[in-house]
Amino acid sequence: MINLTKRQIEILLTLYRTRSQKEAAKVLNISPSALNVQLKRMERKLGFKLYYSTSSGTVLTEKALAIIDNYLEENLNKKFVVSGYISGEFGKKIFDNLIITSFGSALTLLRLGLVNILGIDDPYWLYRLEDERFIKYEYGSYKLDIVKTFYDKFIMVSKDNFDYRKLIGIRYSAQRIVYNILKEEKIKFKVLVRVESPFKAIEYLNKGYSMFINESFLKYLEEFNVGYPAFYEKTTHAINFVRVK
Repeated sequence: MINLTKRQIEILLTLYRTRSQKEAAKVLNISPSALNVQLKRMERKLGFKLYYSTSSGTVLTEKALAIIDNYLEENLNKKFVVSGYISGEFGKKIFDNLIITSFGSALTLLRLGLVNILGIDDPYWLYRLEDERFIKYEYGSYKLDIVKTFYDKFIMVSKDNFDYRKLIGIRYSAQRIVYNILKEEKIKFKVLVRVESPFKAIEYLNKGYSMFINESFLKYLEEFNVGYPAFYEKTTHAINFVRVK
């Protein structure tokens, strides 16, 4: 096989499945410009064109497709262990080859058929993925078997005083559990910012925002004020790793 790195093969494979440099970059967690640079670098290395643009998206050349075919023949049963950022904190303890990304990108990899084991940050998504109607429509037909379950709770984090009216939301996280409790307790709150990553959320803490975040992220919060809500125990929720069949 032509000598390309595993990452370069992954770029070609993702571009083939998405037919879009923008979507491929999102899956690979890099910028579209960085992806384009990688593609140009591969073309210089190989000495031939790998893709061309059409009205329906990005299409790989026959030579690029031949590279993918050779790779798939040699790695027929090879898929990835993928998790969101929260489940990744637990997954690092049990998997050596873990890919940690936003859960949105993890779901995209699932849709592309590249996932063997999936780490799920929010038990709501285990429920969604087990819904046969949802699976068939969104992701094809899969069977999920739980491999390992951990449990986590939520803590309160802020730079100064905790402000319920200036919260940061993290997409695909289990924060909705906290928000439901706040409603039950009749505590008024407002989510002003929503981000893809807990690391991005941490950046907003320096701007005066507050947030509820998983206790598993405590080691990243040393410079901030950390508190435990009165309903701390009620925030207990499952972090699941499931095998995708």
